Amino acid sequence: MGENGCWRPSEPNDGPPYSHTGKWPSRSRKCTVKAGNDPKGDDAPAILKAFRDCKEDGHIVFDDTTYYIGTVMNTTGLRDVDIELKGTMLWSTDIQYWLGASLPVGFQNQSSAWHLGGEGIHFYGHGKGTLDGNGQVWYDYNRGQSNLHGRPHAITITETKNSVIEGLRFVKSQMWTMTVARSEKLLLQDIYVNNTSEDRDFRSNVNTDGVDTVYANNITFLRWTVDCGDDSISMKQNSTNIYIANSTFHNGIGFAMGSIGQYPGQIEVIENVTAENIITHNSRMGGRVKTWTGLNTGYPPNGGGGGFGYAKNITFRDFQLNNAQQAWAITQCTSYNGVQGGCDTSRFKIEGMHWGNTTGTITGENVATLHCSASNPCEDIKMTGNELVRVGSGEAVKGFLCSNVDGQAGFECTGDCDRNRCPH
Repeated sequence: MGENGCWRPSEPNDGPPYSHTGKWPSRSRKCTVKAGNDPKGDDAPAILKAFRDCKEDGHIVFDDTTYYIGTVMNTTGLRDVDIELKGTMLWSTDIQYWLGASLPVGFQNQSSAWHLGGEGIHFYGHGKGTLDGNGQVWYDYNRGQSNLHGRPHAITITETKNSVIEGLRFVKSQMWTMTVARSEKLLLQDIYVNNTSEDRDFRSNVNTDGVDTVYANNITFLRWTVDCGDDSISMKQNSTNIYIANSTFHNGIGFAMGSIGQYPGQIEVIENVTAENIITHNSRMGGRVKTWTGLNTGYPPNGGGGGFGYAKNITFRDFQLNNAQQAWAITQCTSYNGVQGGCDTSRFKIEGMHWGNTTGTITGENVATLHCSASNPCEDIKMTGNELVRVGSGEAVKGFLCSNVDGQAGFECTGDCDRNRCPH
């Protein structure tokens, strides 16, 4: 711990930034949400009333039944509130309503079906409380396209402090499952996410991230299980002091630091992130950092670039990869709108990456591809203890493709990203 009780990781990063200790106090008021039991109805008004009535020092209880949600919910400004979900919250399939009414997140023109926030919140589901986004209608409607404006995240935890979220299940999320925004000192543990699509085609459930952080500090994720079609866990703009451990990912891409550097002229950071004791099954990779190019093309969510800042002190260790394409990646080539190239234009700095002590099987020929920008090369890249074998042959994988990497340790570059195909 550093000054003022804040987590300050050393090398290697030294444990979780925030963990709740002590018993939850009893609350002065209890509000049980009465379900309408009408699949064509809307229980959101009853839910909002319960949150208003128990906004301070309250205990809000969802019974072991199904609650049908047909309109947006904003339940922020809570203080010392327990939320107990015993049953299922099921969102409606009225796509046109949600496209027009979902609540802005304040990042990338993204939006959400539910904003939850406050201080001293304990949201728990006993391992069975479920948020069901009815996402198959979105996967079919979106047809594999990225970042449909108005497509809502399942829930946004916003402007929240000193809180715990645990024991919840998320299935068929509409888009990103959870966004943690403008929050600090949160513990999120024992969370299950399953956003699989019925057809399982590539990109059919794109943008169904497990969780993303934006303007978030001192956040701990423990024992997450994520099956999705995109980033399993992603740290984005101004995410600092993040700890993730003892989690399992299925399908999807794995960890993503970014994308970042999307807003021209803005300074953004991702700093002090540790992930350890992670198992992946059929995920594209273990972890990566991805930045936009230095060229600005279009507007968020499907455009941008030209941002500044840095990603620094990111540790990935003790991973077991099963049937991944590769273990690690850095790319500074992110762009949209059909724009190609520009990989050497990013001025976003990447340094202090310490990745390794990883075993398992991969399908490709490279442990890592590191495509850094010539305008601001990567520094202090350390990769040790990566003992990976090729699926099928069992041969040791030794490839490391690199461009514009200074100060490497623990590995030798075997090729150049500029002359080989490195994933973007």
